[in-house]
Amino acid sequence: MIEDTLDYLYGLKREGIKMDLKATRDFAEHLGNPQNKFKSIHIAGTNGKGSIASYVYNILRQEYRTGMYTSPHLLDFNERIIMDTEPVPDQYIIDFMNSNREYIEKLAASYRNPTFFETTTVMAFKYFADRDAEYAAIEVGLGGRLDSTNIITPEVSIIAQIGYEHYQRLGCSLTSIAHEKGGIIKDTRPVILLDDKPEVVAEIQKIADVRNSRLVKVSEYCSVSDLKYNLDGMSFVLKTPVDEYNIKTSNLGMFQIKNVCTAVSAIEALPTGRPGKSIIERGISESRWPSRFEIISKEPLVIMDSSHNPPAASALVETFQKFVHKKPLLVIGMLDDKDYFSYMSILRKISDTVVLTTPDEPERAIDPEILGANIRHIFNEIKIIKDPIEAYNYAKSVSDCILVTGSMYLVGLLKKYLNSSVRPFNMD
Repeated sequence: MIEDTLDYLYGLKREGIKMDLKATRDFAEHLGNPQNKFKSIHIAGTNGKGSIASYVYNILRQEYRTGMYTSPHLLDFNERIIMDTEPVPDQYIIDFMNSNREYIEKLAASYRNPTFFETTTVMAFKYFADRDAEYAAIEVGLGGRLDSTNIITPEVSIIAQIGYEHYQRLGCSLTSIAHEKGGIIKDTRPVILLDDKPEVVAEIQKIADVRNSRLVKVSEYCSVSDLKYNLDGMSFVLKTPVDEYNIKTSNLGMFQIKNVCTAVSAIEALPTGRPGKSIIERGISESRWPSRFEIISKEPLVIMDSSHNPPAASALVETFQKFVHKKPLLVIGMLDDKDYFSYMSILRKISDTVVLTTPDEPERAIDPEILGANIRHIFNEIKIIKDPIEAYNYAKSVSDCILVTGSMYLVGLLKKYLNSSVRPFNMD
């Protein structure tokens, strides 16, 4: 029965992405505005927002009933909505859709139907309210200003790294994209900014000034020392004007250091009820974010990373060069709306050999034959294996160092094949 419910829910996206908040606001008001019944931290950005949401969630859940809303999912829809340490149950999804289908269709007749993401967002807010959540980490889906999550008034807003992905909808300059991301900044509520590109800082500062919001620039607010790392994890000392933290994390990557700093800065900016030093340290240590430079096995070394745009590729290459001192066999599948040429050119820095395959997204996956023809001058050796499981098994048979990347839809399918955990926390 859950399959029928999800089919209907997914079908709502046939109306396309609607860049306005009216349908979401109307739907939420119909349900009593559940988004106002818990405190929230709102996270926008092109890259890093999922990891940051996980850190914030894992810190807050140490002391509070805490939810987390992220997208997309790796394996199952339920991953998008987590309360305490459990994903939303199938039965809640079924009951929510059954009780609201008539309203959805009524709204479609009077204005337009809420889309898949709008409906899912309202479902998440209602679930958190029904479960008496005290806090929730809420990840923006697309942009910020007109994203359906932007009906909340958060305690703190976070803006992570900003790039050109989705420029067709958000604008062709970093300033215009930053303007859309900065739309989540609310009057008098602090905003934490990870990105330090001058045009981004200038635009976010302008919005923060207009809204009388204190702007915390992570690069100025935090300092890091005593960094140690290997394939088992990282440790470092994080110092802020408030405290000094001994950080240990199983999440790997130089980019994760900045993400940790961003999350801790946001927690410190909470107006009341800020968790103490030991709680923050424990929350970071228990956090994990699957498919971000994730070690799947060590013999052979298999790493999965869901990067799919040039800035994420640059972060992946930097991390790979620090953590792994050999050339990987790349297993890559991509969607046709991504900047695959720039992406592949960056990954060429760590390998000249690639197996091209197909992500599990039939409507948007680029045919690996077409991809291969377009990038044939970038790599010395290109092999096409359209079936992703066959591609993965082939890679394992010929290489002792494999990097799977290019799309969450590829990584998710292979994690499911390998029965690999997608929990956003370590409970061992």
